[in-house]
Amino acid sequence: MTYLGVLFVVKVDWASVALHAIVPHVTFSVDYLTLLVAVLGTTISPYLFFWQSAHRIEELRDEPEGGDDAMALDRRSKPDEQQKVRTSRADVFAGMALSNVVMFAIIVATAVTLGSHGTHDVASAAEAARALRPVAGHLSTILFAAGFIGAGFLAIPVLAGAGSAGLSGLLGRQWGFSRAPRDAPVFYGLVAAGTLGGTALTLLGINTIKLLVVVALINGLAAAPFLVVVMLISGNREVMGEHRNGKLARTLGWLTAGLMGLAAIALVATGGGL
Repeated sequence: MTYLGVLFVVKVDWASVALHAIVPHVTFSVDYLTLLVAVLGTTISPYLFFWQSAHRIEELRDEPEGGDDAMALDRRSKPDEQQKVRTSRADVFAGMALSNVVMFAIIVATAVTLGSHGTHDVASAAEAARALRPVAGHLSTILFAAGFIGAGFLAIPVLAGAGSAGLSGLLGRQWGFSRAPRDAPVFYGLVAAGTLGGTALTLLGINTIKLLVVVALINGLAAAPFLVVVMLISGNREVMGEHRNGKLARTLGWLTAGLMGLAAIALVATGGGL
């Protein structure tokens, strides 16, 4: 929430923000399309596909029903099944809404501080914080640092856990923070390797901002195929039964997959990409 606090410290032309949010200025340049795909990659990142499913399963594992094996919805009573669906849906809607609000706050705060003063070459979070001091004052610098540190504490277990759960499942190994390390050694080993590897990168003098863009770009390019697979599975009645996607979910899902696919194709067509 500290990123939202920055907006109350700096001066924002909200009329201009509203206009450009509704009518964006689109250019078909490599730089623009690269950042567009990267932003889409952070909004619908493939790791969410693994983490969201893993989180739901681990939540079911923690219940007394089923023990270590999560009890499927169709094995539960109808009221319990409906309650699980409602809580899961509320969790997803609330989480995605909050994440998009925070992302919007970051974009606006960056535009009215660093962007409006011509500060474009920022290689690390420390440089961004220092660049904010003369532009927006001491308080905004503190808020930026607090938000960045807080986001890091939140993101590290999610990112490391999501990748480790996906790879452990691919290898046929036990996974999940609900299991003890001795029961899922491969999973915890991958979490440790990812966490320590990410920490090591910060000590090697690598331009972390560019690295974040590259990772987001990879996510953006990979997200469309993932979305297509998810839409095919979630719309299959034989697989999902009565829980298959409805008309609205199918429409929005395929539109999103198409948008991300078109953005990736346009980037590649203009000579961009990795």
